[in-house]
Amino acid sequence: MSIYHCSIKIISRAGGRSAVASAAYRSGEKLTNHETGIVHDFTAKGGVIMNEILLPENAPEEYLDREKLWNDVQKVEVRSDARFAREVEVALPVEMDRFQQVDCVRRYIKKNFTSKGMIADWALHDKGDGNPHAHIMLTCRGINENHEWDKKTRTVFANAKDDRGRPVYDPDKPTYDPKDKENTAQYRIPVLDENGQQKFRERKGKGREMLWERINIPANDWNDKANAELWRQSWAECCNIYLPVKDHIDHRSYERQGVDREPTIHEGVTARKIEQEGKISDRAQINREIRERNSIRDQMKQTALEITKAIADIARRIYERFERFGRGNGDTGEAGRDDGHSGKTADGIGAEGCSDPESERRAGRISELKRDIEQRKQETEGADNVIAKQECIVNHRKEETNERIRKLMERRKAFGRNGGDAGSDRTAGGQEYRTGSGSFYQGELDTEVVLREVRSAIGSAGAKEKAARADRLHREADGELNSLQEKCDSLNKEARDAARGEWNANRELSSLRKAVKDHKRFFDDRAESMRKTYQSKLQRGLNAMEYQLEEEKQKLKQINSDKIKALKRSYRHKMEDKDELFVIAMGSALILLLLAGILSGSFFVKLYASANFGYVTYLAYRSSPFRKEEKQTPVKQKQQKINWKKASQPVRQP
Repeated sequence: MSIYHCSIKIISRAGGRSAVASAAYRSGEKLTNHETGIVHDFTAKGGVIMNEILLPENAPEEYLDREKLWNDVQKVEVRSDARFAREVEVALPVEMDRFQQVDCVRRYIKKNFTSKGMIADWALHDKGDGNPHAHIMLTCRGINENHEWDKKTRTVFANAKDDRGRPVYDPDKPTYDPKDKENTAQYRIPVLDENGQQKFRERKGKGREMLWERINIPANDWNDKANAELWRQSWAECCNIYLPVKDHIDHRSYERQGVDREPTIHEGVTARKIEQEGKISDRAQINREIRERNSIRDQMKQTALEITKAIADIARRIYERFERFGRGNGDTGEAGRDDGHSGKTADGIGAEGCSDPESERRAGRISELKRDIEQRKQETEGADNVIAKQECIVNHRKEETNERIRKLMERRKAFGRNGGDAGSDRTAGGQEYRTGSGSFYQGELDTEVVLREVRSAIGSAGAKEKAARADRLHREADGELNSLQEKCDSLNKEARDAARGEWNANRELSSLRKAVKDHKRFFDDRAESMRKTYQSKLQRGLNAMEYQLEEEKQKLKQINSDKIKALKRSYRHKMEDKDELFVIAMGSALILLLLAGILSGSFFVKLYASANFGYVTYLAYRSSPFRKEEKQTPVKQKQQKINWKKASQPVRQP
């Protein structure tokens, strides 16, 4: 049967322990404790096959980071005696392969822990010494729907009292519900003062408030001691899924299973180290003595079973022989009754004829029993000292039996000589004779004595045969045990060599993993530093280019502004020159036209000349430097902007 081990422990601040350090040791990683600043590096630890974090339904994905998870646990657990984690340590049966071991642990965690809301951080350890096991660290606080740590306790109204009259909470009874005060108000227990009156308090703006008993209860049943039995039973059930029936494990003790075996004690790492150094550990020695006693107990049980079977067989054969012997005596009695009914007289001759054949038959039966005893004696020759003592006892019993038989024969002869005198007292059946004093037939009484002696002799012979058979079975069993022990030694040696090779391979693999991890960390750090360097250089170059571009923009803007101003000035000057020439020309023409109208005296000529004179006066006003800037219409402003934009286009350099 496979080995069963499942222990449950608590990792708390009260014991001076750290959740981060425990997780780093079990996972074989390098983690930083943000609370103390200590770096726990266990990357050189060997025997860590794999590690994994399994999340429940409401847990955020960021808790897949082991350092983040356990630092947050230590951050939320602020009490000096706070519990950080619950550890479940289980032994993995060596009869399962690695895939089955991993699948079994995952099935066990999902069935009992993550389905209840716990976060599980587990690691599989195997140093190749035949002790594969798994460490499962579980959070002691749940996570609510908002992905935040939940409270460990909650406050409820007391609804019952214990034997001492103290308020308690009974989940089987109704409780007070603030949303249904009318129907559940009677399920509260008031807080009483020394006078038996209910206490109250005055609240500002709310008046008097009556006080009721409240107690704190756990938010979940994870700390219930009954869970230990359920979790231990579940581990046995999960392992038995992958194990054959002959290797099934049981979480119960030998006493609870009804097995008559003495349990061994836990040796521990220290005792195994002492044994590996060639020394003798007290705990290991105790286990060796317990195993030896269990082996002796098993051998005794097997021997007792074989002896019981042999005794039953011998008793059956003896019973069959005595049945045959009884049937022979019955035939003799029937013959005597036939003689009595044939009409013969019951004289001395008749008595002799009835008794001599019976004596001969009994003597023959006794001789047959003697030959049987001698045959049994020949079969049991060569036994050990115990059997020799039994032979002495059998020989002594045989001598006593012969002496009794001799005395019986003498009594028979004496009875035969005095048979005529006793013939008148014989009954019609020919089975019972009485003397004058009323005593029983002496020959029949001696026969019963002889039969008892024969039975004892047969029993002694059976015991001798049984001892010889037991000794032969013991010798055969010892031979088989020696051969099996040799095979086991060779297999153990091969297993040790294979385990040593596997341990060396795991050690080399762990060293290679460490080297790969170190190289990866080195190259990651170098790549990160190079990335930061190139990023800073690129940023500086971009900043310089942006600064230069901004300067060029400012320069171009200044140049374009100067050009626009110059173009505006030149355009304005040109327009002013044109307006002056046009005013002079038009003024001259109008003066001439006006003179012509005056001389001719025509009204229309005078009107035309006056209108042109007014227009020329308006142009002169616009070209005057003393006029005010007139308000332009949106259409004119837009047209003016388009003209200025076209005029301010920079000239492309070749």
